[in-house]
Amino acid sequence: MTRAIEDRAKLYLLTEFRHPNYEFRGKEVGDKGFDLWLDERGHAPKKVELKATAAAYQRHSNIFERLVFNAEIEKQLFESGESVIARLFMGSAPPRLFIVTNAIFNTGAKLTVESRYVVRGRINYTSSIVELA
Repeated sequence: MTRAIEDRAKLYLLTEFRHPNYEFRGKEVGDKGFDLWLDERGHAPKKVELKATAAAYQRHSNIFERLVFNAEIEKQLFESGESVIARLFMGSAPPRLFIVTNAIFNTGAKLTVESRYVVRGRINYTSSIVELA
């Protein structure tokens, strides 16, 4: 994810994204290791690691293509369940958004260490993903 795509994706989530149960908000002073907050009606706020791409969503396996953590703290927050991944496909009109939880690890996904942490696993984790847009 390039900085330009990330900036465009954040702007979209903070200003244009609409959902009856979910809302994104920016980080506060002192927040580290994640990109945004996700407020879900009736639940505690969740930290969000934004993983955006300029590509269009075509099939479920696209969610896990080039899904990479660049910092140890990002990986730790996701593994522990303190954060979720917001996987945003900016090339789709309107953009397609999926929330990925650490429940993917309960059904076979794992992290492999390369020069960064890469999520690997089977193609379909429907029970751990919620499509919001």
